[in-house]
Amino acid sequence: MMGMEATDTGHYHVLLDGSLINMFCTPTAVVSLQNVKPGKHTLTVAPALDDHAQVTANAKSVMFDYAPATPLPALTGMMTMGKPSISVVSPKPGATVSGDFTVKVRVKGYHLSCALFGKPDLNGWGHWHLNLDTATGGMMGMGGMMGMSCTHVIHVSTAGLKPGSHHTLIALLVDNEHVPLMPLVASRVTVRIGKSQMGM
Repeated sequence: MMGMEATDTGHYHVLLDGSLINMFCTPTAVVSLQNVKPGKHTLTVAPALDDHAQVTANAKSVMFDYAPATPLPALTGMMTMGKPSISVVSPKPGATVSGDFTVKVRVKGYHLSCALFGKPDLNGWGHWHLNLDTATGGMMGMGGMMGMSCTHVIHVSTAGLKPGSHHTLIALLVDNEHVPLMPLVASRVTVRIGKSQMGM
């Protein structure tokens, strides 16, 4: 999602009770109510620039009453076997990437969950962020974020990156509230940006 900054492009963030759930560039977004207590809640949609700076003045909120007939069983924290780790499986170091491409990782000792995005932290649960050139920075380390994933793959784009340039992709484990684990648990791979195939 992240590329060169322009004031007329971006995406939007969805927040539940003030906590970031995820970022989207599609007309619809899905929000899980896993581990959300029944009662009144606020859902907010805020436009965001390519660097994830939220345009708070243009945010829109709606209040809703969560009254499920059958609440989802609450997930709880759990111990993990061994230390959490993440490693980039592809692309390989030095590979040339262009247009849209996929980053694959291997995660061990950590439970990935989409449903817990933005929810209170639970020991042993979280997801991972893919950053470009920086492991931390900005809001919750989002300054260089290309996206977040709760599976072993993420689809990203080279849009806005100069062909021929080299960049480091950094996959890092984060908790449910998008905060990087400390000490940092990350994997890096440097790639070359190729010419886009668009228009050919």
